[in-house]
Amino acid sequence: MAQPLSHSPGVYNALLATAGPPSDDDTAISLNPALSALCQSQIGQLNVYRNSRPNVDEINHDGVVLAGSQAGCSSAQNETTIAVNPFDSQNLVSGTNDYRLFNSRERRNDGSGLAYTTLDGGRTWTDVQLPHLNYQTGATGALSDMDSAGDPAIAFGRDNTVYYANLVFSRLNGASGVVVSTSHDGGLSWNDPSIVHLDGVDNNGNPLATGVFNDKEWIAVDTRSGTVYVTWTQFLSDGTSPVVAASSTDGGKTWSTPVQINPVSGFTSGGITPYSSGTIPQVGRHGELYVAYESAVCVSLLCDQATDHDAIIMATSMDGGKSFKNQEIAVNYDFPVNNDVGRDTLTGENFRINSFPQFAVDPSTGALFVTWADNRNGSYDVNGNSIKTNGDVFIVNSRDGRHWSAPAKVSSAADEVFPAIAANHGQVAVSFYTRAYDASGINLDMAYVSVEAENLSEIGEARLHRITRESENPQIQFVGIGAGTGKTLQGVFIGDYTAVALGDDGVLHPSWTDFRGLPGVTSPNQDAYTQAIELDN
Repeated sequence: MAQPLSHSPGVYNALLATAGPPSDDDTAISLNPALSALCQSQIGQLNVYRNSRPNVDEINHDGVVLAGSQAGCSSAQNETTIAVNPFDSQNLVSGTNDYRLFNSRERRNDGSGLAYTTLDGGRTWTDVQLPHLNYQTGATGALSDMDSAGDPAIAFGRDNTVYYANLVFSRLNGASGVVVSTSHDGGLSWNDPSIVHLDGVDNNGNPLATGVFNDKEWIAVDTRSGTVYVTWTQFLSDGTSPVVAASSTDGGKTWSTPVQINPVSGFTSGGITPYSSGTIPQVGRHGELYVAYESAVCVSLLCDQATDHDAIIMATSMDGGKSFKNQEIAVNYDFPVNNDVGRDTLTGENFRINSFPQFAVDPSTGALFVTWADNRNGSYDVNGNSIKTNGDVFIVNSRDGRHWSAPAKVSSAADEVFPAIAANHGQVAVSFYTRAYDASGINLDMAYVSVEAENLSEIGEARLHRITRESENPQIQFVGIGAGTGKTLQGVFIGDYTAVALGDDGVLHPSWTDFRGLPGVTSPNQDAYTQAIELDN
């Protein structure tokens, strides 16, 4: 059963009225002195988890939170991204929302971009701070007004170049934007960021009035032409959220004016609405630009009819991102809204979730694969109220970007969320969180399923591989107060996505927010973890 559309104007206007646009602006570490994060109860104690091998912690020299509800805990890293060098499978670069730096004008730790780089296939990682993204990393000019950087997305280009996109925004006013940092040595050092787009700030860092919040960016590179594409959502004060794209043909130094991706010629009944988000761009074998995203398809802009539904949309551009054609490729069902959290959650959990797509193109075959999680198989009462979630991961595929398969369920594991997908040389792998291994229904594990692309219709029968060796409590960091109950809610944010990469060597590299910290070194906290996995289907 589909629940009320998460993209309806009523939901967006309510969020705008209470907490600003639905963005990462509400995921900071709480300063409320009455709150205490679960991680504080384990400071100075032995880590409750076993040695994490073969899982590898990407985080080195982690900071300590200096103020607020997590003071004394190792700082959080969440919302992982990872990319493998197409010309060197031993070179990977990962990133997160990394909260290890203290922002003196906020008097708290806040998000700053760090890159985690490996040259040995993921055995060891070097953590590198991206320079001059925001206030606490010494930014000047317009970026000096930015307090937080997040929503990391990484892609490799030609000549050992790595592109790292970040959302940046101010905690003091409505300024926000998208920036891209570049590395020319495989991720070991980074240039100052280039500005893709900013709203609400002038060139000197002074705030300006704005009705736009930029959010949820992603990046892709055409390794043949060298063109770089960035897509993102613009949450507007009228409650709409168009998705846009910009491109660079000079290695990320300068960027084109943003072009709207979702239909711009005016809404037609039963069409794709401007309530969209969660874009993922990819480049096809012939240079075509594809962008997968989630949107509402409605009879009217009120989105209040029985046939209205959320959908996965594929936008295609054959002219380098100047214009797009949009196509609904699958129906998407929301997770239920948790009124205490104010966002969609799983039953019994406090962290927000979504049904945004993840998207991969096999560079060897050109085949396209899109995955997402939704709650179509959840349990509801006669009034449509959620009884218990049953999140499932689905996948669709296409050989030409126009004709798409019917959705196939990836596995029958319990409550799967935040899937990521990778494809290479005819192999497809989907990784995700699941509660299948924990009888309590709270703790999470990472797992994956892989098949040959030619057998994709049988993916639901493929073996489920457990990645983590121990189920983990996701409530260790980020704490809030329930909007309805007034109770303390532990673990309200673990990031909005996970990541996975598949190299030419056939080795899979999932990357996820782990909750064990590093046993033997730190107590439990959110860290970015990975593992090099040789696929055997």
